[in-house]
Amino acid sequence: MKGRALQARGCQWILLASVGTAMAANVLAESASADLQLDLRTDVGWESDHFRYMGKDFSEALLMQAGQTVDLTLLTHKTVPHRCMLDFSHDYCDDRGHPDTWGRSVEPVVCAATTPASRALLPGQNADANRLCITFRGHFSYPANGANVAPDLASHYRASIGEPESGEDPEVMALTVTLTLDSEQPLHRLSPGCYGAVCVGDTLSSVQATTKVPLNIVSGQSACGRVRSDQWPVGLSAQFRNSRIARLEVKPPSAIRTDTGVALGEAPPLYEIYQGELQETLEAGPGSLPVKAVYWQEPGEKGLQFMFDSDLQLTAMAAGGESLMEDWPCR
Repeated sequence: MKGRALQARGCQWILLASVGTAMAANVLAESASADLQLDLRTDVGWESDHFRYMGKDFSEALLMQAGQTVDLTLLTHKTVPHRCMLDFSHDYCDDRGHPDTWGRSVEPVVCAATTPASRALLPGQNADANRLCITFRGHFSYPANGANVAPDLASHYRASIGEPESGEDPEVMALTVTLTLDSEQPLHRLSPGCYGAVCVGDTLSSVQATTKVPLNIVSGQSACGRVRSDQWPVGLSAQFRNSRIARLEVKPPSAIRTDTGVALGEAPPLYEIYQGELQETLEAGPGSLPVKAVYWQEPGEKGLQFMFDSDLQLTAMAAGGESLMEDWPCR
């Protein structure tokens, strides 16, 4: 009975998550003056001569800045996934991804579908264009070949955005973005036991010695509580007990993703990602969706916990062992 209920909830979750994803607002730029951020870590597929972007629309945000020089952050991952969606066939698609794909193009070209809002920003004779192809020229950077310590990279640029131009195909508009690299920041992913070099079970002293990152106790006492470092990404903290890391937590605002690509603020189909391996840990009431679920890589030892609201948006994530079954270690 419990299994059928779980399966039904899983189907309901996947359906609602798909609807939630389809209705997700474009938060790339809340205003014309906002700094731009483009996440190229997910929903990007390699085609014969360019990258195909299948995530949230970004064409409107770039076209609004045409002819200007702005701050732009690009998030990249060494593996570009190929998603079997849209008109991709299963024979053509490779869900394992293509390592070091960015290195195949000296000047990466990323194409994305236009929207009614972005088409309204195009010159009148090109208002019916259904695709915008952006050429990133200059200091485009991506994780080094074979990199496995920091698979993700946040590169901050001063970006000169050109004017949209029509190409040989009247349905495709071209835009050149010339990049001047300002700084790079490695972005690790949250795995069932670690975030980068910091792992559950490590002593606080060993974390500070190996990462040279000072840890500050933000709650609790010296033997048990919560620590953070000013050098950690926003939203990341660690619970500790007996001077050892017991649990790594990610809370808003945070751009950290799991090793399966899950991030806060999204409604991912977790039952699909972790097929048959999610364990509900808390329910809001009879017949309701779970508000917490755990994936165990090693039962009781290494796992990921997901917390979400009634709209199925992820509100927090955690990595740990038995501590995932507790709200607070200092009891």
